[in-house]
Amino acid sequence: MDILTTGEKIKRARIQKDMTLKDLCGKEISVSKLSTIENSKVQAEEWILKLIAKRLNLDVEYLKKDMVQEISDELKSLDSKRSSGSYEDEVRDLIMIANQNSLYSQAFMARLQLIDYYMAKNKTELLTVEISNLYKTLIRVVNKETLYLYIYTMAKYLIHTREYYNAAVYLQNLMDHFNELPELMTNDVKLQIPYMLMQCYVYTRQYERASKYATSVKALMDKTDSKVILGEIHLLFYILNSTGELESDAAADYSKVNNYLADYPEQLATAKFILAINMIESGKNKEGYRELEKAAEIFPKDKLGESTELLMSAMEIFADNKLYDEADKYIDMLVNSAIENGDTDFMQKAYYYKGMLLGRKGKFDQAETYMSVSLDLLMKKGRSKELSKRYKDLGKIYYQMGNKQEAIKYLSMSVSAG
Repeated sequence: MDILTTGEKIKRARIQKDMTLKDLCGKEISVSKLSTIENSKVQAEEWILKLIAKRLNLDVEYLKKDMVQEISDELKSLDSKRSSGSYEDEVRDLIMIANQNSLYSQAFMARLQLIDYYMAKNKTELLTVEISNLYKTLIRVVNKETLYLYIYTMAKYLIHTREYYNAAVYLQNLMDHFNELPELMTNDVKLQIPYMLMQCYVYTRQYERASKYATSVKALMDKTDSKVILGEIHLLFYILNSTGELESDAAADYSKVNNYLADYPEQLATAKFILAINMIESGKNKEGYRELEKAAEIFPKDKLGESTELLMSAMEIFADNKLYDEADKYIDMLVNSAIENGDTDFMQKAYYYKGMLLGRKGKFDQAETYMSVSLDLLMKKGRSKELSKRYKDLGKIYYQMGNKQEAIKYLSMSVSAG
């Protein structure tokens, strides 16, 4: 990728035409002057650029465009080619060129674009690295504009990783300074802020706070063409209606969630998981179970790891309400999801629930295996209250197996850990 300064463009074209500095200068420009222009030490005056453009048979507008503008234009061009296989490499090349020329503002904007790409493609590991790189670039060019763009990007990243409490802190900061947000954050972007904040408050069960943004979110509904956003907004409205914090047509909201997300199986399955949890918590067990069954059918199996948190929420509700038959339908899905996710905390919980359900079926040998693995993973975390409960549960498994010695050992360890 060639991103050149005005001076580099002149020098390259001059050499290609086999012209010396003196040939190009003629009588009008001094050789020393042209040399400093080619080496980007000074900017060329308008009349010099016109003269050089004529002699090199170049477009003067091409020469006028400096490296800053070249990078900005290239970024805009690439933004429409995100499906291209070379997109990521080309953006990285722009970042490298910008950094090499100390154009850190352009590097910052390019990193923002790359982060959006990683979020859309769900490339979590690369996304985490790029978020760190974005901060390193920010500190070189920190000002009101870059700071607000960074805060907005961090909020999107934290929502992407389902860290809703932390995301809400960033978004609340943007709402508190809404009238100061830079022009680069278009009205379409600004309308996303209250929507994302409502999302965070709903998913952290802060329903009263979430309902305060209903009017602003309705404004987004009138502006956006995104079926995914519209479907998720109606999901939020349905939940707020069920908690009594928002007056809306619940049946219409439910229908619109299904209609808008019909062509997006991952988003629809996730919405149904959330609906199911909300329904079960509201005492609508049968409706909730139905939504869970639909979610399990719809969710793309190659992206199972992304559903771990939602599956875990459902499993915890089943366990708390002693709904073991329902839990049993989804336990293997949860275990596989946790393994694919690779999060040890999810894995130890999944193995724990699997062990508990096997114990209830009288399959004590298998239950003991899963409970032991769960306990090993939990011990690395060092959480005493959880360890105490796990020791107690494992002690019960050994007791049911008839191994009283091991049962007494783990029950004693439970008392000590508590």
